[in-house]
Amino acid sequence: MSAGYDSTSPRFFRPTDVARIRRNQRRIRFQRFASAGGKGVIAVALVVGAVLVFRHTRGDDRFAVKSIEITGVVHTPRAEIDAITREYIGRNLFKIDIGGLRRDLRGLGWVKRIEAEKKLPDTLRIRIVERTPAALVAEGGRIAYVDEEGTAFADLSPSVGDGDLPVITRASGADLQRTVALLQALRTRDPQIYSRISEVRPIAPHGFALFDRELGAFVYADDADLSDKWRDLYAVVRAEHFGEHDIEYADLRFAGRIVVKPAHLAALPPTLPKPTIATAITN
Repeated sequence: MSAGYDSTSPRFFRPTDVARIRRNQRRIRFQRFASAGGKGVIAVALVVGAVLVFRHTRGDDRFAVKSIEITGVVHTPRAEIDAITREYIGRNLFKIDIGGLRRDLRGLGWVKRIEAEKKLPDTLRIRIVERTPAALVAEGGRIAYVDEEGTAFADLSPSVGDGDLPVITRASGADLQRTVALLQALRTRDPQIYSRISEVRPIAPHGFALFDRELGAFVYADDADLSDKWRDLYAVVRAEHFGEHDIEYADLRFAGRIVVKPAHLAALPPTLPKPTIATAITN
């Protein structure tokens, strides 16, 4: 006898109204499409509204710049700043190119960096960060300030900056940069020696000629162990009772010895007894 089954069991139930099911499926698909379309319409409306608002604000006189607030200025001549910023008065705040404003102001010598922001409805805020002079550089009959990166940026002026900085001569490019680096290092780690230097001239490949204002003479040295060797020179000066202008120059570039040339041959000092420092006299 073959096995049978009950066609009335729920397991084998089949819907009798297939058309209704298909209608329900079409309605569900339509609702999903309508929902997605509605969201798209809303998104488009928002974009269009934003564009209209943007165009309105860019043409609205209420957003014309009436005030420019400037901070951070110490040395930069205010007249030079005003000559640039007055061009932005009356412009629509939303049309101002901050990048262009930065480029305009960075053309001024003292200006290193610009921070700018727009304050609704009509104010432009500008913060100026100025360069810090590290030395003076004499080039082409001009004396200019040079920053810690070795960039000459503004002429020496009695009204701005520090005129008592060391002067770098006969230097440009990489030589100027390494000379500035030497002065910056001395200023930080040995301000006593730094304060005595009034002029520096680089000597290839690693040397320098530094004018000691208290000795009234040039001291030749490499940047290695400069402070220690310079203090050994001071010991020689004290031991031999050298005063200002008593020596023509001193040379610290030799290992284990200091070379001193007196300004007058009659004042020749004897060889120093200190074993690690010898004084050689050159004519």
